[in-house]
Amino acid sequence: MSFVRKLWTRLLGEASWVRARGDFRERERFDLVARPHYAYGVLRAADLALYFGQRETTVCEFGVASGAGLVNLVELAARVERETGVRFRVVGFDTGAGLPPVEGAKDHPEIWAGGDFAMETREALVARIGGRAELVFGDIGDTVEGFVRTLSPSTPLGFASIDVDIYSGSKSALRCLDGAAELYLPAIPMYFDDVAFFFANDWCGELASIHEFNAERAERKIGTDRSLPGARPLVAPWHRGMYVCHVLDHPARQKPRERAALTIDAHHVFMRDRFLY
Repeated sequence: MSFVRKLWTRLLGEASWVRARGDFRERERFDLVARPHYAYGVLRAADLALYFGQRETTVCEFGVASGAGLVNLVELAARVERETGVRFRVVGFDTGAGLPPVEGAKDHPEIWAGGDFAMETREALVARIGGRAELVFGDIGDTVEGFVRTLSPSTPLGFASIDVDIYSGSKSALRCLDGAAELYLPAIPMYFDDVAFFFANDWCGELASIHEFNAERAERKIGTDRSLPGARPLVAPWHRGMYVCHVLDHPARQKPRERAALTIDAHHVFMRDRFLY
């Protein structure tokens, strides 16, 4: 650490230095990148891709609405590519007409209604994206299986944001995880946007879809991201929405990696240097 940085951080704190002069990874760690949950998910996907020998990965957003999140995802993908060398395919899903009909308690009718969050105009969003992402319009239940058929072992799914609000849409979106194991990174960071409000519970909404997903599948399991907050300097509300889909039937999770034996200290370095904590 340089003398200037030591003096600066002693007087003004490390966060002040990072805000003024920090690199991308430092800024991400201090939540100084727009939509820190997306920044974390995309960067984690890239680091995992490299760990498992991949040079490309797919990231997607279920629930585009006005498109601000998808634009941010595109911009983050470009920044993370510069940081890591990993290339991204970015895909966004939306009905184009807001939420579908809300049906019963599981869809949280106490706060949402069909037609909420309608996209202003498709043409404006397509122009704003400028070919940097793919847009899939229609009911997710009708489009998700077609998307899975476009995945490949060379560009596996590496991050997914589920921001569809209601149970039925989330249930459909999670079918994106039902393809062959090689179509996914062995562990996929996921962000669920609607799991931490007062009415949220395990029997409704996105949380219900997660619990049912786990009950219905033997070797695909979605659990909370237990690496957060870890050594990060801040505990942030978005941590509660970060999950991991564990693809337990992936070949990489069936037998040990080929490498030399490690001491305890060397294994710590191994994990740290690959950003696995």
